[in-house]
Amino acid sequence: MDGRQKYISELKKLLAPLTVEERTDALDFYNEYIEDAGYNSYQQIVKEMGNPRQLSHKILADYSIKANDEETKSGHTASPHSSWRVFWLIIIAIVTSPITFALSFGALVVLICALAAVFGVSVGILGTLAGLVFAAGVLLYSGIGVVVAAPMTGILYIGFGIIILGILLFCIPLVYWIIRWLAQAIANLAKYIYQKLVQRRAEKHEKNV
Repeated sequence: MDGRQKYISELKKLLAPLTVEERTDALDFYNEYIEDAGYNSYQQIVKEMGNPRQLSHKILADYSIKANDEETKSGHTASPHSSWRVFWLIIIAIVTSPITFALSFGALVVLICALAAVFGVSVGILGTLAGLVFAAGVLLYSGIGVVVAAPMTGILYIGFGIIILGILLFCIPLVYWIIRWLAQAIANLAKYIYQKLVQRRAEKHEKNV
């Protein structure tokens, strides 16, 4: 087995998360690319393209970006699962990518700060919902407990509890939309930063050739 075959064989095992068609397309592309570039040894391929694990992270990130973009073609927001998958795969690709430390560190700082902001907003929203649920439960429980001894007070508590439950039913779809939008926003930021890093690496590679 020559260097190219060994590299492609190792890469194939690391691309298991892709579909058979996606994996075949990726392997065919890089197999032809290595052959056309004339890289003869395994060490030369690694030097020029990174090791198979590094390249697999890039390929998985690229396919996740493609899938996410497909979901947003019609102006819709992608599913939170798709958006978070893009974000984490890009993080992994940046961490393992053979780019300069300054660039990767700067990108990671920006993405981690964005993640912290999204996490903080999400926790705040969910905490507010939990507080409303608790308040509604307390009011309903209290109202039912005193309705016999003090009917007007009990009815007032129960009424406020029902109002809060109504607000919750209205807010739950809105909260889901907000969290879904935040996930898409952080995925878009990750895609933008990742594409800039890939572009910088390509420019640097061209200068060195």
